[in-house]
Amino acid sequence: MYQVKKITVLILISAMLLSSLAFANEGTTEIFRDVPENHWASKAIHDLRLMKITNGIGENQFGMGLTISRGEFITFLAKLMEWDLIKPEEGSFIDNRDTTKWYYGPIETALQRGVVLKDTDKFRAEEAITREEMAVMIVRALGYDSLAKQLTYLGSPFDDVSENVGYITIARDFQIINGVGNNLFKPYDTARREEAAVMMMKMYERLKQPINELHAFYAVRSANQIDMFQALNSVGFGWSRLEYDPENNQVLLNTTRDNNNEFGIPAGFSQPLTLAKENNVSTQLMVFAENHTIFNTDTKTNIPLIEYIVTKPEVRKPVIDAIVGQVNATTVDDLTVSFDGVVIDFESMRGEIVKESFNIFLTELKQELNKSNKLLYVAVHPARPAGQAYYDGYDFKTIGDIADKVILMAHDYYAKQLTDAEMQRGYTLTPLSPIGEIYYALKSITDKDTGVQDVSKIWLQFSLDTVQWKLKEGQVINKYPYHPSYEAVQQRLAMDGVAINYSQQNQNPYATFFDSRDETDNVLWYEDARSIQAKIDLGKMFGVQGISLWRLGNIPNYEEYGSKKVYLDIWQQILKNTEK
Repeated sequence: MYQVKKITVLILISAMLLSSLAFANEGTTEIFRDVPENHWASKAIHDLRLMKITNGIGENQFGMGLTISRGEFITFLAKLMEWDLIKPEEGSFIDNRDTTKWYYGPIETALQRGVVLKDTDKFRAEEAITREEMAVMIVRALGYDSLAKQLTYLGSPFDDVSENVGYITIARDFQIINGVGNNLFKPYDTARREEAAVMMMKMYERLKQPINELHAFYAVRSANQIDMFQALNSVGFGWSRLEYDPENNQVLLNTTRDNNNEFGIPAGFSQPLTLAKENNVSTQLMVFAENHTIFNTDTKTNIPLIEYIVTKPEVRKPVIDAIVGQVNATTVDDLTVSFDGVVIDFESMRGEIVKESFNIFLTELKQELNKSNKLLYVAVHPARPAGQAYYDGYDFKTIGDIADKVILMAHDYYAKQLTDAEMQRGYTLTPLSPIGEIYYALKSITDKDTGVQDVSKIWLQFSLDTVQWKLKEGQVINKYPYHPSYEAVQQRLAMDGVAINYSQQNQNPYATFFDSRDETDNVLWYEDARSIQAKIDLGKMFGVQGISLWRLGNIPNYEEYGSKKVYLDIWQQILKNTEK
């Protein structure tokens, strides 16, 4: 049994240990005598001492109220990030040539890692660091230098910040830094040692927190990965779809394969349900609905299906009754089972009317589910930056208040088809999950005013899709992308002549190769262990510690072999994040 099942208990124990850290270690680690026990920075300072990041300024003093130098800060950062220090024969800065200095190695290592830049001849190690410089170094240390440069469109988060806007935006959104009041940051003020301690520990705690909830969908062609149940906390069974029946003018919850329903209950459905319960995995029935247009035979008008359901009380109530009834008792072939709850997956919703009506639908559904102690999970589309069209029919704050879990479907950003002009110019820049988009989605759903207020309810979802474009003479020849299986992708990546690339800007992999069978150049976008880890790390920086996977049966779990690394051990990479 994987440790993910025990993670909640471990986190509670860890929290108790951390809260009593100072007392538990008083015998071996002294409390700095100049740090009051009730000071807002006391815990961060003592934790840094316990981790042997700092031993203060001497005479058992931390140096409360004093400034911290650039050399000290970069040294603390190097220890905290556990960098392997490099010490070249000659320093890169004219004021960092003394190899015996305690900050010599950390500065050179930070330069190599891109945390500091050689944009001047001097590093100024003994000068006091500014608040702005701390924020920039921390963001670069986390690996978000490229992302910071993409975020200038968001504008400045503080009235007095006009430079390094993206870095300070990230540090604020990650809750690593705060302003000083009146929407000011004072970027050029020197930082005090206690401020640096708190910033560093905030960064460290978010980066090191484990994933404590792992959810996956068991839907289309999932049986071959049923063994993964033992690592899950929750599973959503994609076995129902809402449809409009024009003959009887009613909405039906279809759990059969009729009407080409790929979300029907399969033969042998009791096996995965039984296995889930044996492994103490919470079970949810997924209810899928697509907002396509239907023709209402009663009113003789066209209306989107979900709008029809949620805006009309006379339609909404029987739909809710059908969902609750199915969750409480699903009977197939004289066998009756129940689920622990429901996942509402209503997709492609837009507009204020639908948004408000969906809130009413969820409120009424939750009231009925509560009668039998059933859970409510809700899947939502992500918000996108201004100027980008997106499905805006989801009120994150209200949904978060109602639901037990909120699944953020921040994936499938690629072009679903190319225009003729794009095909002619050979456009293939179509990453599946650009890190800039994921950032905006997380920023929006965790917004303190309009987002989900309890961040522990949020699960970041990954979809393991692929996108392939074929080109001849520099022009794309397929208007719609091909979607090869990951088995085919793994086989292709292992071949000679296939270049495996990784976009640092988008944090997504892609492969390029020539296919002699049809004499085409090919560009293949996909997910790998690196891109999944990048999204996990970003989610954790926003406080999100839950993951949802679409879907079992399609999660790459290939061991590396040979000399060519292909990074398709995605399942193992995910599990690494669930372990302490």
